[in-house]
Amino acid sequence: MSNTTPPNTPRNGKNRNGRSQRRQGILKRLPGQLWGFGFAVLVILFIAASAFNLLPLRQIWKDPLNFEERVWLTEHNKPIVVAATPASRPLEYLDEHGEYLGMVADYMHLLEERLHVKFKLVEPDNMNQLLEMAKNREIDMIAGFAGNPARIDYMQFTKPYLELPTVILVNKSQKEFLTLETMRDKGMELALPKEYAVIDYIHKYYPDIHIQPVYNYLAALLHVSFDEIDATIISLPQASYFIEDKGITNLRVAGHTEFAIYNRIAVRSDWPILARIMQKGLDTITPAEQSTIYRRWVRLDQNYISFFLQNKRFWFYMAGGVLFVVLTFVSIIMWNRTLQRRVQQRTEELKKELKDRMRMLAAMEQTEDGIFILDTQGYVEYTNPSFQAMTGYSETELKGKHIAMVRSDKHNEEFYRHIWDNIGKGEVWRGQTTYKRKNGSLLEGDLSITPVLDDEGKVINIVEVVRDITEKLRMETRMRQSQKMEELGTLAGGIAHDFNNIIAAISGYAELAQPSVPAESRAASNLDRIRKVAARAREMVNQILVFSRRREPERRRVELEPLIHEVLNLLRTSLPSTITIEADLQANGTLMADPSQIHQIIMNLGTNAAYAMRESGGVLQVSTRYRDLTERDIAPTSQLHPGRYIQLEVADSGSGVPSELLNRIFDPFFTTKPQGEGTGMGLAMVHGIVGSMGGEITARSEQGEGATFTLLLPLAGKAKQEEAGEEEAAVTGQGRILLVDDEEDLVAINTQLLEDLGYKVTGLTDSRTALKAVASTPDAFDLIVTDQTMPGLTGAKLAEAVYAIRPDLPVILCTGYSEVLRSIREGQHGIRKIMLKPFELAEFSRIVREVLDN
Repeated sequence: MSNTTPPNTPRNGKNRNGRSQRRQGILKRLPGQLWGFGFAVLVILFIAASAFNLLPLRQIWKDPLNFEERVWLTEHNKPIVVAATPASRPLEYLDEHGEYLGMVADYMHLLEERLHVKFKLVEPDNMNQLLEMAKNREIDMIAGFAGNPARIDYMQFTKPYLELPTVILVNKSQKEFLTLETMRDKGMELALPKEYAVIDYIHKYYPDIHIQPVYNYLAALLHVSFDEIDATIISLPQASYFIEDKGITNLRVAGHTEFAIYNRIAVRSDWPILARIMQKGLDTITPAEQSTIYRRWVRLDQNYISFFLQNKRFWFYMAGGVLFVVLTFVSIIMWNRTLQRRVQQRTEELKKELKDRMRMLAAMEQTEDGIFILDTQGYVEYTNPSFQAMTGYSETELKGKHIAMVRSDKHNEEFYRHIWDNIGKGEVWRGQTTYKRKNGSLLEGDLSITPVLDDEGKVINIVEVVRDITEKLRMETRMRQSQKMEELGTLAGGIAHDFNNIIAAISGYAELAQPSVPAESRAASNLDRIRKVAARAREMVNQILVFSRRREPERRRVELEPLIHEVLNLLRTSLPSTITIEADLQANGTLMADPSQIHQIIMNLGTNAAYAMRESGGVLQVSTRYRDLTERDIAPTSQLHPGRYIQLEVADSGSGVPSELLNRIFDPFFTTKPQGEGTGMGLAMVHGIVGSMGGEITARSEQGEGATFTLLLPLAGKAKQEEAGEEEAAVTGQGRILLVDDEEDLVAINTQLLEDLGYKVTGLTDSRTALKAVASTPDAFDLIVTDQTMPGLTGAKLAEAVYAIRPDLPVILCTGYSEVLRSIREGQHGIRKIMLKPFELAEFSRIVREVLDN
């Protein structure tokens, strides 16, 4: 509404209309004057009402404390130390002049006045320091405690005296009224600071609302101000403070929520009488006083008229008159434009700074390396998700704790002292360290520690970056173990090769000597025993060759029970007397397997059981029985097929296997034995052998109750029984044979055998000499029998050279390694047959006759 004044007219007494015009002017000005007078009356009434509200009639003061409480205050002649909650504007804070201000501060000032007490105010740097001071009794009270009282046992609490409602703040471009329900239905997004209780409230009651975590409430308000996020939830005092202090003018309250923040006075628990005194003091504060305090600090949800009515500058401008109002209005417009430019400029700066910080924070949050920031005392201030995942601790569990909580005992104090000395000098430290995860396991890491310096060169923070190399070190250990196994296999294969030739010589001489002695004589019996011992030695060599991967497993029908007895006899000789072996063999079936592998399975399970009982002794039980499996008995994930099986069980009464490790015992390189006592390959090899046979192995165990391994091995039917007293006889023949082997004994034995069978034999111990013999007289031989592993020329190279000279000359190649079959095949370069050493002489004679006849 505006007042208008007609233009001045010259006074002319002769003008008849002068008086009439003056009356009309007065009448025109009268409504404006009446409006001004009425408005002044309203202002005066408003001031009176406000004064009445702000200065309520004082009643006769009555001391709320009893005699005992007043005496306690008198005897406690020192000021009560009160801590202000840090970073809690406008609830409580110290201004630049050190004055204690805020909503909570107003309550504290009233308590000082009402109770006649004196408070000494301290302001800690952060919440962790505040709680630590309260715990150490360095402070007596916390003026505005907004946490959960149930979590603090060293403080007592008054009833809530300050309830702070929360509102939904949006950009002014959002015109409608909002509730959390409507926000959920519209799929709107909230910006909320990390770790605030309001996030838990939204997750619990409105889980469908998407939350964008931000660093603090200022960042949340800026996101909403820039219209990047729809809204935020904040208490009215905080909203009023941030908006007025930071000049964010394009926000408005769109609605309220049911979530509220409660503040209490926290008093040290060993002074319960002080808690009662504070509660009685709070009870004396009237609702009108509480309302006055609230309105003093919260203006955001009031309308513009009430805002201006409470503004002191408004009364100053009103008293100055209309002209001053106009001038002031113009000044305000100019100031507002300047302020808008400054706000816009500052907003752009803040947006750029916020984007830079968000980019840096995103990089730290998303990097694969673990990053954590410490203060100068070693307490954790920040951890990124990667470090939390590495250690198994959450951000809440790590924040505010000393970094020693993740240290392992792998390093001594000198190690850490050296690191801190480097950091104190402002130097970067790099090296390898070991942490301890939450579950107790160890984390190996490449660590880089960088001190953060201020402008004066003083260390203010420490940034540590760690890369998890646990798996890398584990793989290196496995590689070294694999190399050791390979070296051991090479050594074993070499020994087995030489031992093979010795066994062949022993068996050959015994077989040659047997026909020359009477069948019922002692010599014949001894020769037969020699051949049997040689056969057992041949099986042992085969096991060594299989172990060293120089020979593939040879599957054939074998009886299980004799193999079990053989292994148990070996175990009895090696186990201490405190361990007893019990056998209950109810099934003597035939398996299609390599005897050496069956031997390896039983021996491995037996030695593992003995290791578990090494300290207190016990019983090793081995049992067999038949099992018929149907489709119903087989699990969907099992590879077994319906049919008949032998169930082999090996059980011990040892220490057992923890349940959390039971599903890992068949993993390669996994072992519970100390370093240097186990390779972690035993049960893995057993599991692989049983699976290759079409069987299955399972384990069950409880800590302290021993372990039981159950094997289901498919039956292969009855093995063919050799007729008693009958052996395969040597086969006679005719022909010229060139025999080549670098072992003189083998050349002598095979030469004698073949000559006894009717062949003409030329025996040589050098492959190059043999090649010269063939080259000089190619038609002098009908067959070449050669060993594979020889100095100079191998058997395969000799066969290739002979093939070039005379392609139709057949060759029998003898080798102790089945791996030769991977590169050499029968029919290649005249090789008609490949025989695995050692072999029976009768079998050898049959093969020679077969090759010559074909």
